[in-house]
Amino acid sequence: MITLDNFENFVSYKILMRGEEYYDTDAVSELEETSPGEWTATVEGTDDYNVEISMNGKEVESWYCDCPYDGEICKHVVAVLLAIRDNNKRVSSSAFSKMRIVTKEEEVVQPDVDIKQLLSFISLQEISTFISEYASTNPEFKAALLKRFIFKKSSSTSKGKDYRTEIQKIFNSSGDSKKSRYQNRYNDYSRDWETIFNRMDIYLKKADFFLSLGDMDSTIAIALQTLRSIGENYEDELLYVDDDDDFGTSLYCEHAGGLLMKVVGHPKTTQKQKTEILQELRQITEISTYRNYGIYDIDELMMQINLSIQPTEKALELIDGLLETRKDTHDLYQLVLRKVNLLLEQNEEQKANETIRQYLYLTEIREMEVEKLIVRCQYDEAIRLLDEGIEMAKEEIYPGTDSKWLEIKLKIYETTNRTSEVIDTCRLLFVTGRDKLTYYNKLKTLIPKEQWKSFLDTMMKETEFSNYFSFGGSAEADIYVKEQDNERLFTLLSSTRYDQLEALMRYAHYLKDTHSEQLIAMYTSSLNDYAERKMGRRNYEFIAQVLPCIHKLKGGQTAVKNIVAEFRIKYKRRPAMMEVLEKF
Repeated sequence: MITLDNFENFVSYKILMRGEEYYDTDAVSELEETSPGEWTATVEGTDDYNVEISMNGKEVESWYCDCPYDGEICKHVVAVLLAIRDNNKRVSSSAFSKMRIVTKEEEVVQPDVDIKQLLSFISLQEISTFISEYASTNPEFKAALLKRFIFKKSSSTSKGKDYRTEIQKIFNSSGDSKKSRYQNRYNDYSRDWETIFNRMDIYLKKADFFLSLGDMDSTIAIALQTLRSIGENYEDELLYVDDDDDFGTSLYCEHAGGLLMKVVGHPKTTQKQKTEILQELRQITEISTYRNYGIYDIDELMMQINLSIQPTEKALELIDGLLETRKDTHDLYQLVLRKVNLLLEQNEEQKANETIRQYLYLTEIREMEVEKLIVRCQYDEAIRLLDEGIEMAKEEIYPGTDSKWLEIKLKIYETTNRTSEVIDTCRLLFVTGRDKLTYYNKLKTLIPKEQWKSFLDTMMKETEFSNYFSFGGSAEADIYVKEQDNERLFTLLSSTRYDQLEALMRYAHYLKDTHSEQLIAMYTSSLNDYAERKMGRRNYEFIAQVLPCIHKLKGGQTAVKNIVAEFRIKYKRRPAMMEVLEKF
């Protein structure tokens, strides 16, 4: 039974955290009890969602939210439940405060009850709620509870090992279990990740609790094993999970990392424990998952812990070792930046600059230095670094970065009013880059009108345009529209062999006064080919979107009637198509 006091036990840690965040930031508005037990509210976020909750006393009987989440309880419902609970606390005292002391005259002799039999038909949730409420008002019972389940006489080492084994068992035992609803769009997971993370929620809550009690060994064991087990068992299918599902490994890693940072800063933590944390983290950083997928910056965690327990010199030694072992990795620049920042904190500016020069071949480091030079108005030096980057791109040391450097050069030339260089750079970006319309528009404002046509013709001949119409659009076609060059636009539409229907739908209406007859013929041919190859309601709905576009052309009304009549005869055995074509 879900109640106002225990609903947290029925949601994952991530959803609970997000719901609390919504509640803490006052995102719950218009909370109202429209009738006894019937609550409504709005939760404000990227979109506003409406929530309805029905309660019988404290029992949560049903809930509804119009957000797209397809799980049991979403973060918006959690936020509203927290608001209702807070509202109830403000208007009434707890059930225990209302309890009346029973006098001897009123005392009723209780029958002899078999407790085991009683417990056999009471739900775990009801028992949990009772224990929580009773312990909060009865110090003796609370002490007995803690003594029984927390302060047992056992070595901290054995506790740590037990938790490590238990967490790894979660991953080992989930390989053959039923598939969860979180499945890759192409393949099933080899593990039931939903079950894994539900169980991980429990262990991380335990770790938070152990930390509050000062049990550092148990907290450390859970946090480190969480990072290790996720790293060793991660599957790349998890990359395809939509964040709207409130599901992701990074949150669990962040929780575990946060626990370790709190442990390191805790006065009860010994130097030995801190050193052991650092030693194991060094091993975990070598797990390829953290290198290849970037689910969590474990290097940063290790660096922060390292700095908190060791002198800066030791931290620099650690970074130098990592720089050597990871010199071929994509995230090497992050280690370089960490070293530079450490040196600057030690007022070692010369060594920091030497480190930057040593790793200037890294794109991210070069870009950072260029930005610094621009801020200082050292434009010529910035252009020199950019030209070096362009040469490296040409030599295919860092291919694909030449456009980035050219764009930065263009900003410098525009800032310093170097019109000739602006024109040359825009032209080069138009010919070699992607965002051609941006540079077309800039150039049209800079080139004299009498020279523009000749300039544009030459530049277009130098440019290799894509044969594909991305989502029906084409930079080349857009330029012909802007230039009102109907002949070239028609030639382009006639020559395209990819997504021709989408291209016609987007551009044909510009040519209705000059090329309607030819365009109708192109439409008819492409649409016949599409109908022959494609089946299914979604494809028939697309055909229904094409027909109104034909209708807008001169003679289009007749053409649409002919196409629909032909399809009704030719595809009469496709009932879904016949249904879609009824509107025509």
